[in-house]
Amino acid sequence: MSIEEVQQLWVPLGALALSVSVALVARILERRRPRRRSMQGLEPGVSLFTSERCPGCDPVRSRLIVVLGADGFREIKWTERPDLFVTHMVDRVPTTAAVHGSGDAFIWEGMPPVRLLHRWRSFVNLH
Repeated sequence: MSIEEVQQLWVPLGALALSVSVALVARILERRRPRRRSMQGLEPGVSLFTSERCPGCDPVRSRLIVVLGADGFREIKWTERPDLFVTHMVDRVPTTAAVHGSGDAFIWEGMPPVRLLHRWRSFVNLH
């Protein structure tokens, strides 16, 4: 097998492996950052989107109570307000959203870090 034949075989495989690695790293980093989006029409503050059969919702709710207080957020349940899930493109629960008075928002799917929740309190002007 000549060097050219080896290169023709391994260069594309190496490029494919590199592409897959970059995509995986990007996906991991994306999941570790809140996403910015417009949530016009949703009241300012922190909102927790939940559903009845959500095993991860109780721990997130507990964390929000500890960090923000029982009155520091509102819960939006799928069974009560499915229209808000559709309007604001909430695909997974639990999803937490910090909505500013301007309608700008940050969302986090799953368990938000405590440090992030402290920053969000300032973002939504909760003191």
